Amino acid sequence: DTVFASETIDLPEKFRVLLYTDGLTEAMNAAGERFGQERLAEWLPVARGRSAGELQDELANKLTQFQAKTGLNDDQTFLIMTG
Repeated sequence: DTVFASETIDLPEKFRVLLYTDGLTEAMNAAGERFGQERLAEWLPVARGRSAGELQDELANKLTQFQAKTGLNDDQTFLIMTG
């Protein structure tokens, strides 16, 4: 019974879009801290001027470093689009 909506928006010439699953923000480090939306929101604006592939690699590395001594407890899926 879920209802889905459709919306179209025009993106500015230089844009970045990040779509992600909750497993990314719920990733935990050895101290039990979550990666969190705040950490993600702080990273994205500083990552200007890079291609989607570069941003993907950087975010994947950031997550790997954050979870250095822990295993995955959920999927971590994200999609980055730039223009």
